[in-house]
Amino acid sequence: MRNVIGLFVLMAIFNCSESGNRNGVEILESWENGVVKKDRVNLAADTFIVNHYHDNYKLHMTGNVYYVDGVEVKHGEWRVLYPDGKNWSLNNFDKGVENGEYKTWYKNGKLNIWGYYSSGSATGNWTFYDTSGVVVKTFDATPRN
Repeated sequence: MRNVIGLFVLMAIFNCSESGNRNGVEILESWENGVVKKDRVNLAADTFIVNHYHDNYKLHMTGNVYYVDGVEVKHGEWRVLYPDGKNWSLNNFDKGVENGEYKTWYKNGKLNIWGYYSSGSATGNWTFYDTSGVVVKTFDATPRN
């Protein structure tokens, strides 16, 4: 009987390592050096946090998704980071469509672009900055009828 239980324990360990699921984190992709490239954590029945990593294992991109026919659909806030961990961009999605605040930053941490999306279209005032943080251009991106 102990051998049967031992066999089941080994099978469970093997199955967990094959699926890449560790402590609730499912590893989806790895870099050639074995470092995790992409993982996800289940938040609810069909909602996950998806994390993409640089090859130095620092976070590259993170946000929530749900799946429709096996395809990731972004929903909510998504952040992209430079390899040193500083912000690169912030974007918001509503069921896969850009909706809400949008920002990008230069590597030096200064704001580059700041604007808004509504139902996938740029709208309202968009502001562009130079690398020292000085406004170089502002325009109203609201679609005209």
